Amino acid sequence: MLVNQKYEIFPNEEQKKMLDRWLQYCRQTYNSALLDKERKYRKNKENYNRYDMQRQQTLDKKRYPFLKEVPSQPLQEVFVRLKKAFDSFFRKDTKYPKQKKYKDYTSMTFPQFGINEKGNRMAMSFSDNGKLFNTKLGEIDILLHRPLEGRMKQLVLKRQGKRWYAIFCVERQAIPTSIDSNNAVGIDVGLNKYAVLSNGLEYDNPRFLRKKEKQLKKAQRKLSKKKKGSANYIRQVQQVRQFHEKVANQRKDFLHKLSYNLAKDYSVIAVENLNIRNMVRNRKLSKSISDAGWGMFRNMLAYKCEKNSGVLIKVEPTFTSQDCSCCNNRVKKSLSIRTHICKKCGTVLDRDYNAAINILQKAKEELLVIN
Repeated sequence: MLVNQKYEIFPNEEQKKMLDRWLQYCRQTYNSALLDKERKYRKNKENYNRYDMQRQQTLDKKRYPFLKEVPSQPLQEVFVRLKKAFDSFFRKDTKYPKQKKYKDYTSMTFPQFGINEKGNRMAMSFSDNGKLFNTKLGEIDILLHRPLEGRMKQLVLKRQGKRWYAIFCVERQAIPTSIDSNNAVGIDVGLNKYAVLSNGLEYDNPRFLRKKEKQLKKAQRKLSKKKKGSANYIRQVQQVRQFHEKVANQRKDFLHKLSYNLAKDYSVIAVENLNIRNMVRNRKLSKSISDAGWGMFRNMLAYKCEKNSGVLIKVEPTFTSQDCSCCNNRVKKSLSIRTHICKKCGTVLDRDYNAAINILQKAKEELLVIN
């Protein structure tokens, strides 16, 4: 299995300027390739693939020598990103690829890392004293707060606000999945309670964005009064960005800890296969749903279950809140009704707890079909 491990790096001012410059060259290459692809299709209905783009890049390097400053691999990987963007668009997973602004293009990928079989260094590697090394950048300090376990496949250098990170993609031996249906749990995610488990455990919704909303609004009002492009405007942009970064870090920390504990404690975890993209179209709930990060939580559970030899089962969410978990009688109720009351069998349960039991029951039925 492939696992990403993220570490903070500390480039000096010269290295930061060079990394920023490389990102800009990659972004401009992406935008240029997108325009070329669109133009060729409009004129001749011609397919302009990544190999055509690479051939054009070879010619561009002769015309624009500054492109030679960037290692060749990150520049070539730009075309892989563009291909993936179009593949996602044709699958109807994302919108049509657009031109990237400065704030949109924040990372570059080195598909190879370390020392090859001939003993030669790749574009990025570790120096003898354990620092990141590139011939043009030199040595970069890195905080290796946990060991890198497995074979390193690639490295991503990412700019996040004013900070820089190294993200290693590491290949490990996957642990064979061992399904213990007796150690299973169903999880219903919500907005009142973040998660309610089928065994009765509940986790409160931290609402990180809501807690920072007043400060964020104040910072954004100040920003709207600044002259665009001025020094004060740039400083205020940084402050707004820091608020968003703080909220994102808090959310990730909460979700990482919750998903880790659940994947460690249970062999089988069942969740609803929610269509979150459609759900956020609800204007009244979109901000709260985005703040909750249900999609991120589900993705974290998926790879952490695999890592801990467990399994994550996604069940269809149809009628999980309406059906009675005791007698399967369908009890219609609006979102505002938070208690499940079944007149047929007399069951009275919290709405989310009832849904979590139904989710677990659906998952067990799927397991019986698989086995």
